[in-house]
Order: sequence, then C-alpha cells, then structure tokens
Amino acid sequence: MTPVTSTIFGRKEAEMIRIRKLVTIVVSAVALVALAACGSGGGGGGSKNGPVEVVTHNAVGGGSDVFTRQMIKVMYENKIIDTNWPVRNVPAGDSIGAMSYMIDKKGNAGLIAQVTPTWLATPMTVSNAKVSLADLTPITLVATEPQVIVTNAKSPFNSFADFVNAAKAAPDTLVQAGGSSTANDALTRLVLQDTLGAKWKFLSFEDTGSRITALLRNDANIMLGSASDVAEQVKAGQLKVIAVVGDQKLDTFPDVTTTTAQGIDSSKVPVQFRAVMGAPDMPADAVQRYQDDLSKMIETEDWKTLAKENGLVTQNLQDDKLTAYLKEQTDIVGGLLAGLGLRKDQ
Repeated sequence: MTPVTSTIFGRKEAEMIRIRKLVTIVVSAVALVALAACGSGGGGGGSKNGPVEVVTHNAVGGGSDVFTRQMIKVMYENKIIDTNWPVRNVPAGDSIGAMSYMIDKKGNAGLIAQVTPTWLATPMTVSNAKVSLADLTPITLVATEPQVIVTNAKSPFNSFADFVNAAKAAPDTLVQAGGSSTANDALTRLVLQDTLGAKWKFLSFEDTGSRITALLRNDANIMLGSASDVAEQVKAGQLKVIAVVGDQKLDTFPDVTTTTAQGIDSSKVPVQFRAVMGAPDMPADAVQRYQDDLSKMIETEDWKTLAKENGLVTQNLQDDKLTAYLKEQTDIVGGLLAGLGLRKDQ
C-alpha cells in the first residue's frame, strides 16, 4: 500500500471512529431522557410495561409494608409481573408524607400505593392539610382485614370481655400497644371506649414487632392487629388471641370467638381495608393494566393461601364500586373523628 493510500484509509478510519462515538453519545442521551421520563410522568402501568414503584406509609416491617411485599411476591412468582417491584417506605406524617410523595408525581403511570384507612383519617386530623386520599387515582380494593385482639399467653384475660371488665374496674391503668394515633387500631380503641364506657391507655409504636415485644415484656396488656401480625407468636405459645373484632370468625383462629359473641358492640368500628391507588391523574390504560394484574393475582392459589393464613377477605372492588366504597368509608371515618372531637379539616 502506498503512503498516499495509507493516509486516505487512516483518515477514513478516524472519521468512522468519530461517527461511532457520536452515535454512542446520542443513544446514551436518548436513554437518559427516557429513564427520566419513567421517573417523572411516564413508564410503568402494571404487568410488563416498565418500571413500577409501590409506596407504603409504614416503615420496613410494619403491617402495610409486609402486606405490600407479599402482594408483589405473589404477582412476581406467578409471572403476572416480570420484575419484583421495589417498595418505597415513607413513614413521615402517618401517611401525609406518602401522599405528598404521590401527589408530587402527578400523571406517573409507574407509581402506585397500598393504602389503608390511615390515609383517610390522618388528613382529617390536620388543619389545612394539603393532601387527601381523594387526590389519588382509585385502582382496586384488594381485601378487607378483620382485626384480632391478642394478649400475652400468660395474661389473666381469656376474652376481650375480661379485659373490658378490668378496664371498667380500674380506668386508665391497662395499656393497648398500637400504631399511630390515626391507625385503625387506635380508632377502634376510641370507638370501643366510647361505646363500652371503659378507659385504657394507648402506647404507640412505629412497627408491629415493637408492639409484640411490649406484650411479651408486659409493658402492654393487649394489641389489635391482623391475624398475620401475630400468627407466629400465637403458634409458638407466646401470645393468645382473645377476640376477633366483628361478627365473623376467622379460619386462621377457628376457636376464637368474636366480640359480638362476647356481648360487645363493635358495629361502629371502622373497617381495615387494603386498597391500591395510583398517582393523581394516572392514565386510564395504566389503571386498567393494574386492575387486570390484581384480578389475576386474587385468582392464584398463592393468594388464596395468603388470604386464608392472614385472615383476609378478598374483595377486588374496582371502578364505581370502589368509588362508592371509599366515599362510604370517608363518611364513616370522618363522622367518627368529628364525634370524638378530633376532626380539624372542616
């Protein structure tokens, strides 16, 4: 090859390298823009349509955190979704922080939350609250979750009626371990105290494990929670269940009587529900994909086992039925808080 030919080929090769580098830079920039779009307003939408982030107002280990991860696991292991969706824990403000996070990402198809009545109640107890559950996009009410009342296995209380009688005899001496002041267990306490004319204290903990520890150390006398919260300790003989709140027994604890059977009126107690909501103004097609995914989930054997073991009642309410249900619960919780003098949003 002559020197001239060599020079020409060298220039061509250099030019090709320069072009390849330019193409690489352009492709990388496009990828970054696409990734940013997923993080702000695009992406996601359930099933296998991009990244999804699931928000919970509990810290790691709290009831909603555990349920959220169980729900994702069922969908992933049954190939309903193709990635194990990450969970974002935003415990600040007893759901206020979590809602603020959601509302800041209006229109994001890849952002959903697992919500409970706490998301309804907390904004009602805050003057001039900037957020509310009504700001979010309803997707599906997955299940309702009857509460159980538990105590230390060595406790003298063998029924909730026993506890109530002791509380009446010695007001404000017995202690209930629970979550935040607007969590369902706390609201249930207020309703029952008002209905029964009994008084007992409330000791707040951020996570379920700490509440159980309080029972085991006799720092608290009772705890209200889901069957899944306490099943392991009950099986180990450390705790005992003394009532199921409501009028329906649970397969999880078939020998435990209900509060109704014990002569205790719990008809005004708010229902503990597990719903999935999306970011504000979520696109309709994304809502539909999430609804389809959750409808497939509740048909799996894994979900049915999970529901039975955890005392869940599958609902799968969507669209108009979900909207009506949330309005009903909003009225119930709002009326309850107003009656107790705790409502500050009006």
